[in-house]
Amino acid sequence: MNRKLFVFVTLVAIAGVLLTGCVVPTPPPQPEVEAQPEAEAQPEAEAEAEPQAGEQLRIAYIRPTNEPYYKYGFDGAEMMGEALGVEVLGYISDMKAERELASVEDALTEGVDGIVLMSVSSTAMTSSINKAHEAGVPIFMIFGYNEDLLDKMVGTVQADCNLSGSIIGEWVANNISEGEVAVIMGLPGRGDAECYRDAFQREMEKNPNLELVASVPGDWNRQKAFDQMQNLITSNPDLKAVFVQNEDMSLGAIQALKQAGMEGDVVIVSQNGAPYGLESIAEGGIMATVGWSPSQEAALAMRMLVEHLRGEPQDFKLTITPMKVITKDNVDEATPWEPTDASTQATIDLDLATLPHEFAAEAGY
Repeated sequence: MNRKLFVFVTLVAIAGVLLTGCVVPTPPPQPEVEAQPEAEAQPEAEAEAEPQAGEQLRIAYIRPTNEPYYKYGFDGAEMMGEALGVEVLGYISDMKAERELASVEDALTEGVDGIVLMSVSSTAMTSSINKAHEAGVPIFMIFGYNEDLLDKMVGTVQADCNLSGSIIGEWVANNISEGEVAVIMGLPGRGDAECYRDAFQREMEKNPNLELVASVPGDWNRQKAFDQMQNLITSNPDLKAVFVQNEDMSLGAIQALKQAGMEGDVVIVSQNGAPYGLESIAEGGIMATVGWSPSQEAALAMRMLVEHLRGEPQDFKLTITPMKVITKDNVDEATPWEPTDASTQATIDLDLATLPHEFAAEAGY
């Protein structure tokens, strides 16, 4: 699968996921409510191609649901807006394409200067981008890289499944000397779980003394990961490490090891950097995870859109979400999911040119 087109299949997962993972699984259906801006409605105004000097910019932030991963993202965008002197209007599309498009239309009616969008699907994204483009309102995506639509968007920021899988696979190759390795995947079939697995395996097997003996579905579910871990340790007595594709599932896998009296025998590695995942790392449960932050993703998107509107555009369309391996030794360095004044300022100070702007081919590029 073309890596650049692959991102669509990760959209409703993620960039966990969830507070469920690196790639967020599809949240449950939400109540039937009309999409409304979270901020107090402002008087209707015609959208302008360029805001007048001295006027406060108004940015619409549209997200699929209010699930924790998405909510942390909105909080990050809102804090970045406050820091930049920008008003942020929040909309929730309830995982429905028609509500997303209605939110875009409502934002245009409100006369916003720009839109940050995390879409519910590739089809919905195309309609939303076209609607904003026809109205002459700049739009910035969180996830949604599509070469056919790049000329209609300011840019996109998103996590890279190939990079995440690669760097945790590299960690296992360097820190587990020998033995059997397994993967508890998310939900197979969309492509995201397979991407994490394949990138992990490619780097892990650079240690010739390690062998991938099993790859089983956990469906982003803690109980299913618990059950799969029980099966793995029964059928693979030389099991030394398991890559569990999000931290919620990892806690289920660790519980299975505890019940079997094998907590110290099998290393669990994961991804996402969720608050409870970092707690587990600090306590010696999960040994390593790939940390990234939904609030930082959103803050980056907000920053780059505002810079574009203020006449300081970037010369790249794709920005990869910053991520790195987190262990007990550097857990205090993980970018928090819940935004703070310090994390917001760090994103403002970040030299964007130092971030990757292409999808990874392997760990370390």
